Amino acid sequence: MLSKLTVAEAKIFLRDPGAPAAVLGIPLALLLVFGLMPGSREPSAQYGGESPLATVIAPMAVALLLGMLAVYLLPAAMASHREKGVLKRLAASPMPPSRLLAAQLLVNLASAVVAIVLVVGVGTIALGMALPKNPGGFLAVTLLGAVSLFSMGTLLAAFVPSARAANGIGAAVFFPMLALGGVWVPKEQLSPVLQHIADVLPLGATLGSLRDTAAGHAPHWLPMVALAVFAIVCSTLAARFFRWE
Repeated sequence: MLSKLTVAEAKIFLRDPGAPAAVLGIPLALLLVFGLMPGSREPSAQYGGESPLATVIAPMAVALLLGMLAVYLLPAAMASHREKGVLKRLAASPMPPSRLLAAQLLVNLASAVVAIVLVVGVGTIALGMALPKNPGGFLAVTLLGAVSLFSMGTLLAAFVPSARAANGIGAAVFFPMLALGGVWVPKEQLSPVLQHIADVLPLGATLGSLRDTAAGHAPHWLPMVALAVFAIVCSTLAARFFRWE
């Protein structure tokens, strides 16, 4: 039953041209636009002898993708189902509504996998980008970052009553994380206090740890602990307050 529901949710996702275009287009556009800038593919002493493309731009594209899916698309999709009465009807059926949430998570995670493979593939083949120097760490950070950000998205979905409200609340959460997480302004250019904030916010912690592992280093303990704490707290609160109607 979960497989059928996941296929149905995937079809709904693909019928909306805006969602797949944003999921695939924005990270790829970010990679290509900045990756084609002069010097972006050349080794830089500022980034430990690695190129800005491999150690900054590609991790930024991955982190931005996860944030968009988790904070924007997941809450909006669940709020739309709630608004249309889908969740209420499921609550009265033998199938637990929680399976719809599981199907949504699977669809969004599959979208993330496809987009990340495209980012890495296009960057490597078209731009000559080096693969992450610590691939195991890069994968682990991606997984933990996804769990943390999607837990936050599930918590938002627990409260938003409509898709329009989800978009507004998502923007109110997402854009400050962009500003404080080292996306709009590189972390190195932030004040010491804001750098510490970037290390503990889910988007900033994910981006910073992806940058570390792309350069061949192990992720620092503080961002990883922050991601785990956010995942546990947000998922616990979401399970406590989520309402299907």
